[in-house]
Amino acid sequence: MSNLYLGIALLLTIALLFLYLPARRQSERPADSQLHRGAQRRFYQQRQTELNADRDAGLIDSKQYAELERELDRQLMAESATNAEGKQGRRNYWLILALGLAIPLSALFLYSQFGYRQDLQLRSLQREIVETGMTEERWQRYQDIVADILAQRPDSGEHLVMMATLFRQQGDFAGALPYYERLETVYPDDADVLGQLAQARYLVNDRVVDEKTRQLLERALAINPQQATALGVLGINAFAAARYVEALGYWQRLLIGLSPNSAEAGVIAGGVAEAKRRAIAAGNLRGLPVTVTLSPELGDVPDGVLFVVAKSRDGTPMPVAATRLPLTGGSAGPEWPLTLYLTDGDVIRQGKVLADFPELIVSAHISLAGTAIRRPGDWLAEPIQIVQSGDKSPQIELNINGTQGAK
Repeated sequence: MSNLYLGIALLLTIALLFLYLPARRQSERPADSQLHRGAQRRFYQQRQTELNADRDAGLIDSKQYAELERELDRQLMAESATNAEGKQGRRNYWLILALGLAIPLSALFLYSQFGYRQDLQLRSLQREIVETGMTEERWQRYQDIVADILAQRPDSGEHLVMMATLFRQQGDFAGALPYYERLETVYPDDADVLGQLAQARYLVNDRVVDEKTRQLLERALAINPQQATALGVLGINAFAAARYVEALGYWQRLLIGLSPNSAEAGVIAGGVAEAKRRAIAAGNLRGLPVTVTLSPELGDVPDGVLFVVAKSRDGTPMPVAATRLPLTGGSAGPEWPLTLYLTDGDVIRQGKVLADFPELIVSAHISLAGTAIRRPGDWLAEPIQIVQSGDKSPQIELNINGTQGAK
């Protein structure tokens, strides 16, 4: 805040300096101007006396006298006009000076009136929070400053998003909801705003998707079919209602758009695996459970992605189906062995289901780069061949016990 006032003071000082210098030069000339006007008057009086003497002596007639007197009057008027212009110039100078002062002062007044002064206060407070942390007093002051800004600029998307995000990060979706509702009026076609508003309504309303919330979710996905928040909410809602296949559809779409090694991808992948398990157990989905174990000789599990891939025994390089699970290394990682499921929803070949491939070769690997293509350093399991027959799923167990060598 002090930097703003220092900057304004500096600019005013420079402006006044530029205006003062010519003023000083003009103030140094008043005595000369008075002497000049006195000389003009004396010259006029002397010349008038001379004309009268010449006329009385008969040196000029009355007509010549009148013409010379008019010429003398014109000279006097011209000199007077010059003096008047000087006075007008000085009046203009003071007008310019007044404007020079009024403009920055008006700008400062408007800056304060429209809430920009509070923006500086907010930035200063943000620096305090970054340096020494958030406290209850600072959080309340933060809200008060933003409330003042929004009172003057109610459609400031920047500040609405700021407050909605802060409340959401604290898990206070009831506090975030009014800001998301205001954001919807400002950005009615923003898929992210619609998705986050729907999420806030869903959580505040005891995890119930009412008609208004569903409309918001549908609008968000109509604008952006991969809008992550909307897909997540619809998946959770379907899972809670035991519509596991429907939940899979939403979560698998969501998983495509997430970074393979992100924590969010790990959570969603875990939800996908559980939804598959429950759908298969309920008889609503056909799938192959694949249990993956890890050889202890390999050491600690690295960050990466576990891929389980099924290929046709006919030698076609394109996989039949594939699924993946992001892994976090160290103690934060999942407990082994892991069970993943290959389902009809994981079939890559268009128009096909798992039953169309009675003989499959199933493999697993941990990709350090998060890609399905194996690279040097990836951890591998020996592939096994299975035969599908009837409704009974074969037992598939893969042991990761080696690494991919350099090509």
